[in-house]
Amino acid sequence: MAKSNLKVALTGGIASGKSQVSALLEGHGCFIIDLDVIAREVVEPGTAGLNELIENFGNSILSKDGTLNRKYLRDELFKKGRNRALIEKTLHPKILQKMKAAMDACTQGIVIVVVPLLVEKNLWQPFDRAILVDCEVDNQINRLMAREKIDQSKAEAMLLAQASREQRLQLNDHLPTDIIENNAKIVELETRVANLYKKLSSLS
Repeated sequence: MAKSNLKVALTGGIASGKSQVSALLEGHGCFIIDLDVIAREVVEPGTAGLNELIENFGNSILSKDGTLNRKYLRDELFKKGRNRALIEKTLHPKILQKMKAAMDACTQGIVIVVVPLLVEKNLWQPFDRAILVDCEVDNQINRLMAREKIDQSKAEAMLLAQASREQRLQLNDHLPTDIIENNAKIVELETRVANLYKKLSSLS
């Protein structure tokens, strides 16, 4: 008997190409839930998430228009471990609650949930399987420098704050995992994702 839907976590290191892969899968008809999008929603003006951050860090975390200054908050994450723990304690339960509600609302087809911190936070439980977007560390650093307009040392520090590539490649110990390599041209990525979609469709 076929499942009503297939719940798939999509993860990978920063600047590995998760957004590219999720966009391609969405083009094939998958339903996408992106935790980076939800993370922005839980800190919109007037939300409990933003209000709690202001209580802990003061109005200095706000931009002039009253929205969260995400760059400032990211810098705070890298200053002290205590700051990271406090920010995560404030926001992660709210993010996961919205993720679960979105997953529960989707009852058919293939649900792809983009979970950047899948490995770091051991978030295996809600999922049937995983997709790991993998690329060489040098490519991650170069993409990150270009995207964020930062120097190499800052890019390397951002990578070190996450699980290592080697740790991610052990994901299959926890969930059946398909690895999508993203070191080459977009046309090759498109082919790999199309083949993966066919596989996932056969499982759903």
